Amino acid sequence: MIRSPSIVRALKRHLRASSVTYRELAGRRGLSESAVKQMFASGNFSLKRLDRICEVLTLDIAELVDIAAREAPPIDQLDVSLEKELVSDTRLMLVAHCLINHWSVEEILGRYRIDEPGLVRILARLDRMRLIDLLPGNRVRLLVSGSFRWQQDGPIARFFRDQVQEEFLRGSFHGAGALQVFKSGFLTSTGQHQVVDRMSAVGELFDDINRQEQRRPIGDRKGVAMMLVIRNWNFTAFAGLERQRPATEDE
Repeated sequence: MIRSPSIVRALKRHLRASSVTYRELAGRRGLSESAVKQMFASGNFSLKRLDRICEVLTLDIAELVDIAAREAPPIDQLDVSLEKELVSDTRLMLVAHCLINHWSVEEILGRYRIDEPGLVRILARLDRMRLIDLLPGNRVRLLVSGSFRWQQDGPIARFFRDQVQEEFLRGSFHGAGALQVFKSGFLTSTGQHQVVDRMSAVGELFDDINRQEQRRPIGDRKGVAMMLVIRNWNFTAFAGLERQRPATEDE
């Protein structure tokens, strides 16, 4: 059964734009007007009935799905409960990560030890979570916006902090395309905020380039991680030698 609210809303709008009433639609499809009203109220359509309605509108189902996707607002963030679901299943989180970075189904199958039936089950879960629309032929339409972000200090952020960050920082930062910068000094709040603004701009640059290159073949791209870190900090061994003094806004 078809239950996507976005598809039903798009179908209603197309009916109105075509000046087709429920009564006229019922008459042309051999249904009662009450049956048509019930279908639209519940949002439950069999594929056969949806296809027959689309015929009246000289529209096919694929076009209707495209219309619904264009009109549906993209997702900026997942609920905490859905992030927890992702964290609970490594393969689910892996596939979500790949799709958000515009990998194709074929590229995921080619890179990872996931068979096609298993991948389809994962895609169906991501469809229920509304991260994607799973289309006929196992095609995928991503539903997240260009400004999609994980919850601040949510399950995904904590997972990367607790399980990924340490592994990332243990690696080497030497060689082409790698850089590690560590600076320490004494700044005013104004100076620290200037650095934070510049760091934010670098993060936005990373996102912009990532979006620009998402349509490039996955074989041309490599996994890249960047971490920009700044906080109030003093070396513990030194801090233990300090005289006690009143805290200031810079601490």
